[in-house]
Amino acid sequence: MENKVLDVDLRKEYLLEGNDEGCLVIHGFTGTPAELRLLGERLNSKGYTVYGVRLKGHGTSVEEMEQCTYKDWLDSAIEGYNLLKQKCKKIHVIGHSMGSLIALYIAQNFEVASVSALAPPLYVKNKASYFAFIAKYFMRYSEWEPRERPEEEMKYLLGYSKVPVRSVHEFNKLNRVVKKNLNKIEAPLLIVYSINDETVEVKSADYLNNKVKSKVKRICKLQKSGHNITVECEREDCFKAVLEFLSEIK
Repeated sequence: MENKVLDVDLRKEYLLEGNDEGCLVIHGFTGTPAELRLLGERLNSKGYTVYGVRLKGHGTSVEEMEQCTYKDWLDSAIEGYNLLKQKCKKIHVIGHSMGSLIALYIAQNFEVASVSALAPPLYVKNKASYFAFIAKYFMRYSEWEPRERPEEEMKYLLGYSKVPVRSVHEFNKLNRVVKKNLNKIEAPLLIVYSINDETVEVKSADYLNNKVKSKVKRICKLQKSGHNITVECEREDCFKAVLEFLSEIK
């Protein structure tokens, strides 16, 4: 399974042809489609057509990302949704981190069969990020905290090592827009999160679960992973939760 993707540029968007049920897979802030490539491959192996979107300004240069607004990121995902809509009768949206905010936005505004929010960042641990609207005038970039990781994880974590502060402000605007309209979501919802997430507050999961109007709601709580639950030690548990959820709502 994993060897199939080693000879391609994992930073690029991808389409894996399957049946008439589509999965739109959306990566996170400063990341690339590589972060969810293994999940995309697994979904495709079960028959789903999968489109792994690359959000504008991601997987290219940090300077390009700096020029993008959250609306550009939404447009990238909506283009992916429309592409799948031409091929599939049903569309499931699956996002990690900021990608889950975008997945929720799509579920608020478009017809979807389900939405899966992986490590949804409705509340983040870095409180300084809430002041990006001011900080962007004084500081251009912030560095991600370096972390020792196994080589197997690093293969799929190909995002930027620094963050445009202006982009953090755009992330915050997106978060506010999505939070305000959570009660519009009626599609079946899956939330997967880790209690050891170093980036996102655990209360994000309960907040999301309580705000949506979905009749079918499932939560999967991981114990050991950090924020990158689709590549870290419990990724198989994450994949299993997504696949069982999609199977359950057929």
